[in-house]
This record gives sequence, structure tokens and C-alpha cells, in this order.
Amino acid sequence: MKSFSILTSIFLVLISPILIHTADIDFSYTGKTGPIYWADLKGSNEICRTGKQQSPIDITHEKFNTFSKPDSVTFDDAKNVEIVNDGHTVQVSNKEQILPATMKIGNEDYELAQFHFHTPSEHLINEEYFDVEAHFVFQTKAGNLSVIGVFYDVSDEQNDFLKPIVDNLPLKKNDSHLIDFIKLSKVLQDIDYMNQTYTYPGSLTTPPCGEGVVWWVNTIVQPISLSQYRQLRHVMGFNSRFTQDIYF
Repeated sequence: MKSFSILTSIFLVLISPILIHTADIDFSYTGKTGPIYWADLKGSNEICRTGKQQSPIDITHEKFNTFSKPDSVTFDDAKNVEIVNDGHTVQVSNKEQILPATMKIGNEDYELAQFHFHTPSEHLINEEYFDVEAHFVFQTKAGNLSVIGVFYDVSDEQNDFLKPIVDNLPLKKNDSHLIDFIKLSKVLQDIDYMNQTYTYPGSLTTPPCGEGVVWWVNTIVQPISLSQYRQLRHVMGFNSRFTQDIYF
């Protein structure tokens, strides 16, 4: 794989701020509003079909053979956050302030805007899916995005980080709940401070599929209990985009 410094020097210069908000786009994961038809939906979504840096992808050993990580990354515990069911996923954020996590890539400073979940995973590792994938979405003041992906697979072990999230899942679209405390710092510890992470230039995995997203996909799979998984899946259903062609 090309070195990360070369890749980022190309796409960090070229990208413009990326639209995250998808609430006004009537999309789904099946049928006439599913991923194959996203480019035809109301709005500027053509890049969902024509883009050359689309996500997710299958990360294979043939193309990815070197781990990378940001210049720096911090995760602190989160207090008084909101979890929202937007009809596509469940998303955790704080309306009043940014979430307590930061990332630095070159001269760019990123802050954690929100995180959400997909079942099953959107990214694959050597054609292998995982039961859940969390996306931690970081943003610069200029609107550039970087996302950390973390995999979860069902096991006999309950996940302590996920517990307050699963215990407060909003069951219906547009419902929300407040969560007093989430041990966000545990995520970074669990993935070994991103020492086993692959990076690539990609896109949002939902319409409008904006490109220029710096992706970090962690290979250390985390446990999730069967009960936790079933509750997440019950609320979200199937919400994964199929893997995209790789052009680098």
C-alpha cells in the first residue's frame, strides 16, 4: 500500500467540507431506496454511483500490508450525551458541545462529532464480515472528516462500553434518550491505541456519499454479548452498504 503521508497529502488538499446530515434524504438499505439507487434519490447523490473513493471496502492483505495511525488521538469519558434513533442507525452526540475525543492528522485538528453503529459491519477484512461496526466521526472546524471504524463480534462477554448505550436504546424513529456517562476512553484502550489500524481515503457510507473522508479501520475485534447484539439489531435492522470498488 502507498504510504499514508503520500495519500493524505493528495486528498487533504483536494477535499472540500463534507455534508454529514442525511435526515432529509429518503434512503434505505433495501428495495428502490437501497444502495443501488442512492444516486437517483432526491438531492446531489450522483457520486454514490460515480465516485472513485467510495466506502466501505474489503480490506485485503493484498492491498493493505502496513498499519498506520493518526499523529495523535485521545478519547476521554463522555457525560450527559444524547442517543438518537434517526431511522437509519442510533447515534450518540452532544448538542451543546463536542464529544471528548480528538485526533490530529498532519496540521489538521479533528474533534469527535458523533458515533453510530451498523449491523452487520460495512467494512470487511479479507472478505470477512463482523456482527457490528461502530463509526466514530471526527470533524475539523473547516468541515473535513475522518472516521475510526471498530468491529464487534458476538461472544460470551458483555461489552462495558456498549452497556449504557444498549440500555438506553431509543426504540422508535426520532426518539432520543439522555445518557449520564459513557466510558469512551475504554474504546481507545481496547483497540490498543490504534496500533493495528489500516487507513485509506474513502467516503461517507450513506447518501450523499461525500468523498475525502480519512478512514481508520481497526483490526482488533471487540466482544459484544448476544443480548447486546440482539437489542442493537432489533432497533436498527440491517443497515450496511455493500463494499465498493477500490481504485488506488
